[in-house]
Order: sequence, then C-alpha cells, then structure tokens
Amino acid sequence: MGQSLFGIDISGIVAANIGPGVLDAVLTKVTPGTRTSGQLTGGTNPTTATYPCKGFVDKKARRNREGELVKEGNVTILLIGDTISGGTVAPEIGDRVSLEGVNYLINEFDRDPAAATYTLQCTRY
Repeated sequence: MGQSLFGIDISGIVAANIGPGVLDAVLTKVTPGTRTSGQLTGGTNPTTATYPCKGFVDKKARRNREGELVKEGNVTILLIGDTISGGTVAPEIGDRVSLEGVNYLINEFDRDPAAATYTLQCTRY
C-alpha cells in the first residue's frame, strides 16, 4: 500500500479505478547473490522474483524531467503502484519489466508522493 496523503489512500483509488483498464505486466526484482565458494572470479549468482502488476508504455513521453530528449531506444513505462504485490514492492534500477511481450531493463525511476504510480525509464533487452 502506498503513502496515505491527507488521510486518503490515493494509491488504492488509482489501483482500483485505473489498474483494471491498463495492461498486464510483470516486474522482475533482481537480487545480487553470493559468490560460489572457491570461484572468486566467477561472479555472483543473482536471484530473481517476479511480481504481476499493471501498467503501460508511454509513447508520448520523449523528454525527461530536465527537458532533455530521451535517448532513442529508451521507453517510459508507467506502473500502478498498488498492483505490485499490494503496494509492498517497488521497482528499482536494474530490475526488469515485461510488458506486451517485450522485456525492458529499468535505468531510472521516479514515483509520485503517494506511490500510486512509478515512472520508469527503460531500455529494451
């Protein structure tokens, strides 16, 4: 559940009223693992956890917050906060999103004060 603002569950309202009307998505959280004993140069063994959620690709957002053009190949994805495991999980840089059969890597993210929505700058991978 997102942050209550002025005593109102805005994130719950957004999830209940907008969530059903947008696309199914999957947020994949990537957690760094540990090194295999005796193989110090072998890297870590990351683990993943998937969370179904709702969202959409924003085709119109071609500028970032500073007004700079978004690099070609990058997309902006909006996820509805309370649809991600009831609002208990938030996206982070390095996590992945699958939407409309396309996989994306999260490079940057932002959220509104109520955590009702997450705006993600992603690259296709």
